Amino acid sequence: MKIAIIGGGLSGATALKTLLSHPNLKKEDRIDVYEPREVWGVGLPYGPDDESLMLNVSPDYLSVDENDPLDFLKWLKANYEKPLNDEGLVSRPKFGYYLAERFEPYFKHDQVTHIQTTVLDIDVLDADTKKQVQRKKTGQYVYRLQTGEGAVEDHYDAVFLALGHPEYADYYNLKGKVHYVSNPYPVNEKLSQIDPDERIGIIGSGATGIDLMRFFSRNYDLKHPLTFYVQDQGFYFVDIPYENKPFKFTFSKEWIAEEKANGNGLIPFTRILSTFIQDIKAEGVDVLTVYDRYKKGDLGAIKKAIDTNDQDLALIQTYTSKLVSLLPSLFNSLSGHDKKAYLSNYYNKLLFFKSRVPYRTMIWLLDLMKRGKVKLVYGLEEITALKDGSFILHANEEETADRLINATGFETRLLELGDRSPLIYNLVNKKIIIPDQNGRYVLIDWPQAQVLNQEYGTMNGLFFYGLLVGGTQHGNNDAPLTYQLASESASWFMDQRKA
Repeated sequence: MKIAIIGGGLSGATALKTLLSHPNLKKEDRIDVYEPREVWGVGLPYGPDDESLMLNVSPDYLSVDENDPLDFLKWLKANYEKPLNDEGLVSRPKFGYYLAERFEPYFKHDQVTHIQTTVLDIDVLDADTKKQVQRKKTGQYVYRLQTGEGAVEDHYDAVFLALGHPEYADYYNLKGKVHYVSNPYPVNEKLSQIDPDERIGIIGSGATGIDLMRFFSRNYDLKHPLTFYVQDQGFYFVDIPYENKPFKFTFSKEWIAEEKANGNGLIPFTRILSTFIQDIKAEGVDVLTVYDRYKKGDLGAIKKAIDTNDQDLALIQTYTSKLVSLLPSLFNSLSGHDKKAYLSNYYNKLLFFKSRVPYRTMIWLLDLMKRGKVKLVYGLEEITALKDGSFILHANEEETADRLINATGFETRLLELGDRSPLIYNLVNKKIIIPDQNGRYVLIDWPQAQVLNQEYGTMNGLFFYGLLVGGTQHGNNDAPLTYQLASESASWFMDQRKA
């Protein structure tokens, strides 16, 4: 059997490790990893970069050793005298060094070849005739890759598309402007020659925005406030540390399996919602009351939560953190109608409790704002690029910026990505991958993560991982979920094979 893995980041390396560790692997099997960089299991988020870039997840949850959930924490203690910074966080580069060390033996395995080139296209062939398939059929496919050198690679029985993070979205059509940074990473390369006298503007205030706040605050003494421009959403809410006793948490993989068995493969959303609410109520807390207390999400609400050390809020936030690993399975247990109702009426409420700024980071951020070092401007509608390289930002306060940095998040519209990714363009053009939700994301089956489409049906042996499957792998923007999907689907693929 020949297998191709396209991408050598976290998901690609996890798939590789799983395949090589599976008892059904045979000595004659060969795995080619297509990755143009000289890396070992480290994608862009965890590559070498400035130490100011932090993980917002505890190291307790980031082990890549199934037999030792604290492996990363032990590695940190063995390699660094002070692994945590003054915010109590671990840097992303440190996590990258850990991944590289742990995955290196798999990349150097004698059944693995690291091919340092870019894949531009994939052809779907009939497994028996090796001729190109034009429409849906039963049976197996094999896949032929076309690479950056124009070469046509051998036939593969399976391909794992582990493309990592897509490009950042360019909602204001500024890409190519001299003083516009469309993707700030790696920051020690893209932002190393900033004039501290410049007016620096950041579009967006999510996780990337917090990264940039840390980077500029630790590396520059800016003359003007570092200014964040947003439409209506400011910074994520503060994460209040939970200080009380352990709480009731009903959800588990076993609970989901039992509920699905009782519901012919589906779980009513009302059942999931009532379980969530009742678990919290068992601790004397009402979810909606707490949400209404802070739902504005503005700086005043954030300060109130900090000043009161609101443990009701902390309980819900901590509960939601435990729920994250189960979100994809819960989401995919819903009917189509329930999915729509959840996304329309409850998703933003869950996001409020789920997406948070670490406590010490928020204290620091508020202090920077109080001292005039950081500024937040709402109502961004339009950006005009001027001939001198500066920008006018049309918002509640019309302002000028000498340099703009994009922190709007990743592009998930497939047609927009096609302009910047030849492989995505070709796969969309040939209808091998199709959008999942309103032109966004790649449609896959669950939990196998095989590509689905109308032309071919289920693409047996063609797997897709990463942020671009977020329409199916709901809530998949963290490392544990990335690792989980790649590991479980690669294991499923090998399970189908006779030993």
